[in-house]
Amino acid sequence: MKRRDPSRSLQIGFLALLFLCVLQVGYWITENLIYTSAVQAELEALAVDQTRAPDALAELEAASEGRANRYLWEGAFFLVVLIGGMAVLTRTLRHDAELRRRQQNFLAAVSHEFKSPLASMQLAAETLVLRAEEPDAKRLGQRILEDCERLLRMVENLLDTTRIEEGRHVLAVETTELATAVTAVVESFEERAARHSIEIQRSVPDSVKLGIDRTAFDAILRNLIDNALKACIAGDGHHINVKIEQPDGHIVLRVSDDGLGFSPEDAALMFEKFHRLGDELRRKTPGTGLGLYIVKKLAELSGAEVRANSSGPGQGAEMTVSWPEGAAK
Repeated sequence: MKRRDPSRSLQIGFLALLFLCVLQVGYWITENLIYTSAVQAELEALAVDQTRAPDALAELEAASEGRANRYLWEGAFFLVVLIGGMAVLTRTLRHDAELRRRQQNFLAAVSHEFKSPLASMQLAAETLVLRAEEPDAKRLGQRILEDCERLLRMVENLLDTTRIEEGRHVLAVETTELATAVTAVVESFEERAARHSIEIQRSVPDSVKLGIDRTAFDAILRNLIDNALKACIAGDGHHINVKIEQPDGHIVLRVSDDGLGFSPEDAALMFEKFHRLGDELRRKTPGTGLGLYIVKKLAELSGAEVRANSSGPGQGAEMTVSWPEGAAK
């Protein structure tokens, strides 16, 4: 039997409860206004005819006691309903948290299972490309190698996302020479970029050092360059610039491209989880929407801020990661 999702029924139930509570509060307010007016009129009448005062005051006292008892029972009823609703909500939230935990565990397990055979396939493809003499064999081997690299990047992003969201991504801060780190990451993309006639330029002063987890910095830069490459391929761009600057003691990493670009109003959404611009059914660029999300989370863990800028579609984009003053070593 298919298990029904209780969220819809829960939403309808809480909306109905909220509507009922609003009606009840409105009824209480209206009744109290009417009752107050009636008591005031009665007191004015008693001021004129004081012979009725003892009986009238007794009636008012009895009516007041009855109203207090009625409000007590009605309030107790709504309190019970509210506590019951909170209990149901708490149970639903716990169920949702458990479901998300299972999903994360599943993604982590599947990602690990994918990683080993993909690495083996990548090694086999590299061997095929090196040893093949026929052009068709080299071309097919290169295609397999490129697809393996793309799948491995996807697996790494899934694993990074799982570790970050579970709080298991612990940073081991060390003094990192950014020129060396940037060179290593850029060189790993040069062959892929060359296949699409894209040039990656870098401008990093040799003296710049940063206290950061080297793996986190590599992941940040790798995802930024990967995103720029996809934008250039989709938008017929040919240039990517990686630059390190030190304005006012800050360390700023800029990765810009002349590719696809995006509307300025979409800048705030670029680092959201699973967010990808455009229609998924018509999209030509591969990806999962996790790369820039990982950039944002790793940057935040290392004390940095991220920004996305573009003048509009077709005009390229620039991604910026800024570490605060004092981060330089």
